[in-house]
Amino acid sequence: MNALKRIAAINDLSCVGKCSLTVSLPVISAAGVECACMPTAVLSTHTAVFTGYTVRDLSDDMLPIARHWKKEGIDFDGIYSGYMISPQQGEIFSEIFDMVSNEDTLIIVDPVMADNGNYYAGMGEEMAEAFRKLCAKAHIITPNVTEACYLTGIEYQPGSHSEEYIDALMAGLKKLCSGRIILTGVCPDEKRIGNVAWDGRSGETASCFNDRLPAAYHGTGDVFTSCLAALLVRGANIDDAIKMSAQLVIDSMARSLEEGIPHHMGVDFEGILPAFTAKVEKLLG
Repeated sequence: MNALKRIAAINDLSCVGKCSLTVSLPVISAAGVECACMPTAVLSTHTAVFTGYTVRDLSDDMLPIARHWKKEGIDFDGIYSGYMISPQQGEIFSEIFDMVSNEDTLIIVDPVMADNGNYYAGMGEEMAEAFRKLCAKAHIITPNVTEACYLTGIEYQPGSHSEEYIDALMAGLKKLCSGRIILTGVCPDEKRIGNVAWDGRSGETASCFNDRLPAAYHGTGDVFTSCLAALLVRGANIDDAIKMSAQLVIDSMARSLEEGIPHHMGVDFEGILPAFTAKVEKLLG
């Protein structure tokens, strides 16, 4: 039996409206990987659609948590970072990366700051600059198209996305991260959506597209990257990891559509996880 892998997930805890840590913990666990959580902030809900939400900035707690982990000799096979409550947390993230990683730790940065052509509430160019610095320390980054635009300074296009446009985004992202880049939310035409990947080590590219569903749900990027991080840490190849992660998102969205779940409440991935776990064990067990 293979040893249990461990990922440190550095993200916010939005108590309602499934995203960030409330997605990462169950999805990473279902993929057969231990998820150690470091909350960047606690919010009563996520910041999209909901109003009047409460926010507790946990910046002062993050380095003490990392120091305790270091003191206890806790090793991590992966570090997966997401939402920052402020640009200043970027320096904290960077210090944590250095403190709790080793030469074999896979560092995955999801530059969570924008979607659909707009920054999330309270975010702007300072956040983009903070994420640019973090991307330089990552082995893998997973921006969506909007985030890629803010990171690179290229004008946002809602789609359809031409090959030339995606190539330009990728060229800009390659200047920030020399590892692997997975660009999400790419729409080559009105009927399809998916991901385009580039491997900085081999120069190889890959893509994975699915039929677009008539809905857009909050938190699907967190489902995708949480799944991707767990599969890669367990040794899956990049093509299988991208396809399986995308399928988990599609299946969760389809189930949510059938149930009539409001888009801001996130997707019903919970109902998919038993079958997902079986697929993971068939692939990697």
